[in-house]
Amino acid sequence: MKWFIALTVIAVLGGMTYVVAGVQQAIDDTGKEHSVACSKAMAGIGWKLPGNASDQRCTEVGGIFGATWSGSFRIPRADARPWLASLPGDRSRPVNKAGPDGIAEWEDGLYLSIDSPPGHPQVDVVSVHARWEGKDSAVVTFETFDY
Repeated sequence: MKWFIALTVIAVLGGMTYVVAGVQQAIDDTGKEHSVACSKAMAGIGWKLPGNASDQRCTEVGGIFGATWSGSFRIPRADARPWLASLPGDRSRPVNKAGPDGIAEWEDGLYLSIDSPPGHPQVDVVSVHARWEGKDSAVVTFETFDY
């Protein structure tokens, strides 16, 4: 019986130590920016990274309740509008020069603002800009916001 009580106490104390260490790590990581795979950032938003994305550079800023993401990557210019049009989320935010699909066509590229994307509940808005880079390429930049 003494062994059972000792093992139970050790298990409880070990579990509490593990939880406290995890909370401390989360607090220590709050507000720190670090590199992350763009596929992970997109998954956090509830989106999928285009299969032909190149030159990927994405970051994550950790928080106690989740994270926010930003980054950039290149895709063929012809794929920019179809990819933006495929992104799920609320497109009701008024954007200057936006068409019925919510995508604004500007001289330097395309812009889209999505409210309440289907991913992490901490992400309230995602701003996406596909800037033309010559006639064949677009540099896509995105940033999430938590209000």
